[in-house]
Amino acid sequence: MSGWPRYPPCASGTCTDIVCCGHGHKFRWPELFGKKQAEAQATIQRDNPEVTVVILPPGRVGSPDFCCNRVYVAVDGNGNVTNRPTIG
Repeated sequence: MSGWPRYPPCASGTCTDIVCCGHGHKFRWPELFGKKQAEAQATIQRDNPEVTVVILPPGRVGSPDFCCNRVYVAVDGNGNVTNRPTIG
């Protein structure tokens, strides 16, 4: 497959892990923990143009389904990243 369709809808094909989903692009960003939302979103989109970044405001959680074309970025009230963004 040459690329994932835009999210939504969720797409995973036959992949069941983040390495498969990456299609040779970056698939996790632990270095973005504590960074500002805008910086994190821009970095992820630059590193992997096949994913859609979904911002989760304080108190929100993402859907439990596994999607190769989505990265959740949780932020606090100051707009700082509170998770280690990963495809899924």
